Amino acid sequence: RVTLRPVLPQDPGLLGDMIQRLSQATRYNRFHGAVSGLSTAMLHHMTQVDYRRHLAFVITTTDGEREQVVADARYAVDDEGDSAEFAIVVDDEWQRRGLAERAVRALGAAARRGGLHWLHGSVLSANAPMLALMQRCQYRCTPHRKDDRLMHVETRVDHAASTTAPRYEVPWLTRWLSSHRSAASS
Repeated sequence: RVTLRPVLPQDPGLLGDMIQRLSQATRYNRFHGAVSGLSTAMLHHMTQVDYRRHLAFVITTTDGEREQVVADARYAVDDEGDSAEFAIVVDDEWQRRGLAERAVRALGAAARRGGLHWLHGSVLSANAPMLALMQRCQYRCTPHRKDDRLMHVETRVDHAASTTAPRYEVPWLTRWLSSHRSAASS
């Protein structure tokens, strides 16, 4: 049993534990380089999100009484404000169970509700499982213009795309974001 939920300010330790558990190859695919772990400052940045310009979900499970993060999905809104760059990673032991697709669809639904038009990202050309996921989720995959190690992936998430793309409703997130925005503007 897993839970998809917003990342919380108290999650740096849980997120850091997941990053440490990742294989070297999975960390390389996520960060596009050799990374052994993340600094305390980076983990703090990744868990202190405003849900307007930076949105993040984690997928968790419990090991007895202890919660464990098994996936992270996030986007950061571009300066223009109509699109966002996204990234996801799934713990090696939890890959190929549908978690990444669930996370990608939740990001798309949140982006659409947030008024964005596009989600985009960069995937290493050698990361065949992620590229296959992007195609299943109807992302366009094209060679990156400046780096031949990368593929540029993008999809339209606004209303025009929602008539043809499968919808992934996240009612609790809509309520949570609405209440969070109301509290932030007060």
